[in-house]
Amino acid sequence: MKIAKKDQKIIAYLRQDSRIQLTKLSRKTGIPVSTLFERIKSLTNTVIRKPTITLRFSEIGYQLQVFVMIKSQGKNRSDIIEFLAKNKNVNSVWRINNHFDILAEMVFRNLADFDEFIQNLEERFILRDIEFEFVVNEVEREKFFADPNLIELLNNEIKTKTLQKSELF
Repeated sequence: MKIAKKDQKIIAYLRQDSRIQLTKLSRKTGIPVSTLFERIKSLTNTVIRKPTITLRFSEIGYQLQVFVMIKSQGKNRSDIIEFLAKNKNVNSVWRINNHFDILAEMVFRNLADFDEFIQNLEERFILRDIEFEFVVNEVEREKFFADPNLIELLNNEIKTKTLQKSELF
């Protein structure tokens, strides 16, 4: 799906602050408020999944953030995904490829809670492999497509690659 340049700009500013006032967004983009309202409405549920916030998990008592990678037996993959999707400690779940099948971003109050979760998971399901990586420090989050100045660079990169491919033929 090709996104109009005006819409790209709108998305970038909304990625920075999804609660930005339309009047402020209008000043930044040069797009009238009524047009912004209609464009955002048309982008919602297509390009924009939902307006949301990001949390500082440690500020609400969840000191441990961990990425759990699971290699299932194959036949129980959907059961594991369903189990993870319903778990209160899961922030996100993805189906992935290569060695592992499932990647889950999870948060826990402490290591004991995480250990209890892993034990429960291993008791419920036969896993071919499981690995986890603890987040030590979050450096950047939700940055892609959030800087209006970088969007033009992305567009130029796409144009350059398209031109290079057309020159080959």
